[in-house]
Amino acid sequence: MKIFRRGGASRDRDRTEQAIEEYRTAYERGLAAEQTQGPAQALAEFARAQRALDRLDAASRDLPEVPQARAGLLYAMGRARADAGDVFGAVAALDQAEELYLRIESEQLATRKEGEQRGDRQEAGPVPAVLLTADVRLRRARAHAEWDRPFSALSDLDASIGGYMRAGAFNPLSDRSTDAARILAVGAGIQLRVGDHELALECGQESLARYREMGRISPEAMPYAIGFAAPVVSLLEAARGQWDAALAVDGVILEAAELGRVGSSGAHARIGVHLREAGRDAEAAEHLAMAACGSRDWIAEAEREFGSVLAPSLREALLEAERTESTRLAGGVRAGALDPLEIRTLRLSLCGGEGARFSATGRMNVVSAVPRQVTSLARIGHRLIASDRLPAALRVLWEALLLCDAARRWITSNTGDATATVPLREAEESAFAGAAVLVDALERAGDPMSAPLTADLRNARQRLGLSAN
Repeated sequence: MKIFRRGGASRDRDRTEQAIEEYRTAYERGLAAEQTQGPAQALAEFARAQRALDRLDAASRDLPEVPQARAGLLYAMGRARADAGDVFGAVAALDQAEELYLRIESEQLATRKEGEQRGDRQEAGPVPAVLLTADVRLRRARAHAEWDRPFSALSDLDASIGGYMRAGAFNPLSDRSTDAARILAVGAGIQLRVGDHELALECGQESLARYREMGRISPEAMPYAIGFAAPVVSLLEAARGQWDAALAVDGVILEAAELGRVGSSGAHARIGVHLREAGRDAEAAEHLAMAACGSRDWIAEAEREFGSVLAPSLREALLEAERTESTRLAGGVRAGALDPLEIRTLRLSLCGGEGARFSATGRMNVVSAVPRQVTSLARIGHRLIASDRLPAALRVLWEALLLCDAARRWITSNTGDATATVPLREAEESAFAGAAVLVDALERAGDPMSAPLTADLRNARQRLGLSAN
């Protein structure tokens, strides 16, 4: 990554050039170490690069390239710390990288505005730092997901997708289609782990479709297509009993394995288990035998994966609430009952209709409707908690918070729009209160998820600007 430009000769400039060269050397060694020696050695090299930047910053505070170099270094450090299992350190480094990129973004916007005022020709679309910020948020989303913090992870994922959408990456025939495929592949894994499995499937399917449109999966894309998107789609199609779709993706994974990209035993185990569950025992036996040649652990892992219980999606949670309230009303219990028709309308609005929904923004058809929708979700969440349907309540209440976050982001980016004034505060407080009740219930039950969810709510409060009282 060439950031610094060379200047003329002088003693001070010689010291500056020396620090720049030390930074470049250590940074490039760190990147190489990530591939060959592991995150510990990479972090040691990145620390040397950071010290070189510190010296450079102290000696030449007017160098405009230093903030971008530091932001890029912090991003790399965040990635390496996550790979080393230091999620806290990863998030801290990525927070700093985001702060620097946002500052650079503001400066680039100011420069563009000055150019427009002079009548200079300007490039269309977002300024370059927008995409760098989006990449930082995507990497931080992965870290938060590993930390089991759903709001934090899915908020970052939504913002990252939004950044690339502004750059046109999701448009037909976009020259950034590979970026869209990459982001959706990672998004599929994040949604599956801490979000909505139906959105995970949409992310994964769209990612693979974009890779297929390119004609082949390049070696650079393999970690995303085969490492993220394909396993998610395979798992979720199999869970739905869509065997042809699951096995088609399994075939893509096996083809990659046979090319030496990933282990073939795991690919054969996945196909064997899916064929067996589909009632095709003779075909399954052949693949399971090939998997066992590597290790029977692969078969056990594929069986465990297939037998895993998925948390309810938002659509499933709302359908459950709708049926419960219909039963209550049919039984003559009207005190405190919710209107099943209102729940159905909400479900169809947030989860039905045409168009892809990859994250919370995709659910937001009309931003002015968000306060009403969130208030309804909060009431449904309270009802689900009262009836001890805690997984469904978690999905409903966290999606309410994410809708608030998406709406607030839309308002911030559309300040010149006369319709951008949306009264969110009361709805946000209602959703947050419901989420806090749920965490208290989990804590009383001794559920280990209460600790990461408590931390997640602290982050939600900060991002939404809610009072600590």
